[in-house]
Amino acid sequence: MSCNDTPDLTPEQAGDGKMKKGKVVWMTGLSGSGKTTLCRAASAFLRARGEQVQILDGDELRKGLSSDLCFSIADRMENIRRTAELAKMLCAHETTVLVAMICPTDDMRSLMRSVLPDVIEVFVNAPLAVCESRDPKGLYRRAREGAIKEFTGISSPFDIPRQPHLVCHTNVETVQESTAKILAFLLDTATTAESSQRRKTIAVDFDGVIADYNGWQGEDVLGAPRPDVIEALHKLRALGWKIIIHTTRADYTIASFLNQAAIPFDEINSNTDYQNAGPKPVATVYWDDRSLRYSGDAEQDLAHILNFRTWSGRS
Repeated sequence: MSCNDTPDLTPEQAGDGKMKKGKVVWMTGLSGSGKTTLCRAASAFLRARGEQVQILDGDELRKGLSSDLCFSIADRMENIRRTAELAKMLCAHETTVLVAMICPTDDMRSLMRSVLPDVIEVFVNAPLAVCESRDPKGLYRRAREGAIKEFTGISSPFDIPRQPHLVCHTNVETVQESTAKILAFLLDTATTAESSQRRKTIAVDFDGVIADYNGWQGEDVLGAPRPDVIEALHKLRALGWKIIIHTTRADYTIASFLNQAAIPFDEINSNTDYQNAGPKPVATVYWDDRSLRYSGDAEQDLAHILNFRTWSGRS
């Protein structure tokens, strides 16, 4: 099937008007999983609607923007940062950006999300054997022969994404089916964003709520994550709440911690749905050391959170 075939979207999914804000969809997965193919298919559909669309393909960026970089961990991180910053600039000009880039490790995805807190992360999932069978350039063969060093999936690891917004199983789904999933999510997210100020939001203190805290011991000294709090946050996420992490620590210090502990979150120290009214991001509920304190029993606290009303009456 060609990537120009029209995805099957219901009228409700397709909508009847252009998106009012740019969005970034970042497709991560092994080489040969189908990231670029899905970007092209989604781009064709969106362009036909009159949307501004830009594809950022990892292979193409390596030839220009990142031609000075190698494949060390440090250079890969820099490649991710440059791509995320470029996507951010394009998005600010009402352009929908479709990124096709392997982004293989949790730390790299944390960096990507620190630059793009509203990014839509899509895991393009296909077994390694399938990806190798789709390899027209023979990259996997050369990697197995040792001709290519640090090749993801062969001599360099690929961490399975912990909490992608979508997973496309391209070994069993057609291009049309996978593209339809992505577009339906993208267009629904764009519609929801227009009424985002009605979305319930919780701002959670990192030290003392999410993680044990026994006093400041240094920027990199973090307490153990609290399983009951993590479970409560997952329940709030399932109910559609936006989760903001509040901390005095540097964002990069805790982003990796949050991902490794599989703690759901949307933003750190900001809420792009509202203009901050002070040092803390605006939220429906604050789970911290002043408003709703952690009681030692997150399940009990969750009951209070679900029935809590703020000073402004947002619920």
